[in-house]
Amino acid sequence: MIIQEQSDQFVVIRQTDHAILAGFFAREWGNENFARPEPKDSFRLAAAEHDNGWTEWERNAQIDYATFSPYTFMSIPTAEHIEIYKRGIDRIVKADQYAGLLTTMHVAGLYDRARATMPGFSAKYIRSTETQSVAEFIQRLRLQQLRLKVDLRADATLKNFAEEKSLQSNLQRLDALDRLSLYFCLAPQANATIDGVPVDDNGREVDWELRPQTGNAITLTPYPFRRDPLDISILARRIPKRHYSDDFDVQKTLAMAPFYAMHFTLSAGSADAFSRAARA
Repeated sequence: MIIQEQSDQFVVIRQTDHAILAGFFAREWGNENFARPEPKDSFRLAAAEHDNGWTEWERNAQIDYATFSPYTFMSIPTAEHIEIYKRGIDRIVKADQYAGLLTTMHVAGLYDRARATMPGFSAKYIRSTETQSVAEFIQRLRLQQLRLKVDLRADATLKNFAEEKSLQSNLQRLDALDRLSLYFCLAPQANATIDGVPVDDNGREVDWELRPQTGNAITLTPYPFRRDPLDISILARRIPKRHYSDDFDVQKTLAMAPFYAMHFTLSAGSADAFSRAARA
């Protein structure tokens, strides 16, 4: 659950809707400057479903008794966070092994504080008492990755995509789209940078620069998508910003809150920015 605080209200966005937006961006990726991620269907599935383990939790949201407000995707207890992603990864692997492999790599990065590279994005906070369980989860993910790589490299149609160079490029793309979606879900009001975005699979990278304009317009430079501009819509709900007595209180309040759409327009920034930004 993603929460914006606005005066006397919480604006609430489900993790699964955040992922749907990432999947939308994945389907649009590719133009004369940015190579389309391949295998495209597997990459798009990973982007759209990387948070699907949150589905059950979002139906039965819980509150943080330290604040008496709903848990967010950052404040949720680590043990619950791990179970959410175990569940989600298992679903994706059953549907598509390559998408599942990318998702395991992305999830491992959620615990890496060195990757907190833009406003609104940070690694999961880990208490000292939780380091062992996190280490065991990361080890589980690494073993799962090894098994998936063996299977994928035995498939002639996927072998090249399962090589480390290609995997790392697609992981960086997936991370970039996750952060881009979060930028919109966290109410874009400030400039932001998303760094290390692959241009191709040959090591060329750029940094994306996000710049809010008037209204709900945002520019992105350099621009990676096939259509310009993109109309963006995110489902959200508003609930009172107050102390909630228990889980049922917040669940009932959420169930009664109607959904509405937040609309944005994303367009390309300076036309010559790509040549300045691209680097090997």
